Parts: sequence; C-alpha cells; structure tokens
Amino acid sequence: MHKKVDLIRLPRHGKAIIVTDLHGNWKDFEKVMELWENIFHKEQHLIITGDFIHAMGRENDRSVDILDAVMYEWGRHENFHLLLGNHEWATLTRLSVYKGGINVTLNFEELLKEKFQDDWESKLNKYTEFLKKLPIAVITANKVFISHAGPPKNIMSLDELVNLTKKGYMDNKSLFEILWCRHGDYTKKDVNRFLDAVECRAMIVGHTPVNGCKQIGNQLVVSSSYSRGRKAYVELDLEKEIHGAGDLKKMVKYFKE
Repeated sequence: MHKKVDLIRLPRHGKAIIVTDLHGNWKDFEKVMELWENIFHKEQHLIITGDFIHAMGRENDRSVDILDAVMYEWGRHENFHLLLGNHEWATLTRLSVYKGGINVTLNFEELLKEKFQDDWESKLNKYTEFLKKLPIAVITANKVFISHAGPPKNIMSLDELVNLTKKGYMDNKSLFEILWCRHGDYTKKDVNRFLDAVECRAMIVGHTPVNGCKQIGNQLVVSSSYSRGRKAYVELDLEKEIHGAGDLKKMVKYFKE
C-alpha cells in the first residue's frame, strides 16, 4: 500500500523505467505496460511523471481508461509510481487548462458525463481524491531528481519538498513551478542551483514536447508520447554513479513506432 508522501526515495538497487506525458494515448500506455510487464517482469520501478490524462481532442482521448488502469496498478504494486502533473493538478483543482486552444479540463468532464452519466460527479470526486495522494517527485540514492517539470526557483533544501502539498494546491508557488515551468522560465544556472539545494547531480522531467529527449545542462527533458518526433523513455540504472545529465542521456531508449 502506497503512503501519502510528496517525495519518493528509491534505493541504490535495480532500475527505474521513467515515462512522461501520455496525455490519454492508450496505445502508448499499452507500450509502457508491455515494457514493464514483459521485459522488466514488474521487478523494476516504473515511474510515470504525470500528465497521463488530457488528450488534445476528445476523439481519441482514453484518459478515463488510463486513469482507471493506473489506479488499479498503483493499488497493487509498490514499485508502480505516479507523479502529479499539471493536468492532474488541473483536474483536482477544477481549473481550466487549455492545449492548442482546447479546454482539456472541460473535455475530461465531458468524457466522464458520457461514460458515467448522472454518476459523473461522484466519479470525478473519486478520481480527485486519488490524485491528491500522488507525490510530486522522486529522488534516487544515486542523486537523480525526477519530477513533472521545474525546477522551482525558491527551494533551498530537500526538506522543503517533503510536505509541499500540505501548503495546499492553490497559491503554492513552488508546487506551481514544479508542475508548470519550462526551460525559458528557468536557466541552466537555476537547474544547477536547485540540484545543489536538493543534493542531486541531474534531473529528469517531461512536460515540454521534444524530439525524444533534450539535454539542458544537467536536466534531461524526455517525451514518451506527446512529442515533437521520436518517443523516448529512460532506463535508469539505480546502481550506477551519476555525475550529470550526460550520464542519463546514455540511458535513453526509444519506443518502436
């Protein structure tokens, strides 16, 4: 049983498969599950860094199915980790988020109405309570920090992240930055300052669509589904010494199309 924590700590043992931003894409979710179940035999950690819901449009949006599936797997496996993304945050706060001019928060509610009809609000409340249980980051024993986005600029120590959501989901600047900030909102210097503060050497995020992966100083941005080309994941060796994002880039793998 997963406990409610904002920060997951992984030991220096085994591997972690890190996947980002599925955005309601069921086919890509199936690829992730096949990878974890058949290649890694569910013995390694699987980390999905948020934004597993909210597709660009409703036609192929399997967000509800993915949400049901990850809730089931999360409840059964201690090594199945889900992080909060900005789109999950939008669902639990009921704030509208737009992608390409489309109100994806409203789209998600419409999907619930179609599937559950008069029961849709009780289902939404159930999903919201689940999303509030999700952590915001993973830190590994070999000094890798994993989150949906960021880094937040005003974090001075790891202790500040341990109970970050206790400050609430609204009017919480550091939480907002770790869910929403892209490169340009921060610099390579900001990345290094944050990593020093949390005693890490490199970080992995999603959130920004790239062609598979992109290294920004000691940050590696990865796109596993919603991308600008190839779709990638990281097979992080938890036992290997990590000196910077260049070491992480060597662990990037690509999904077959």
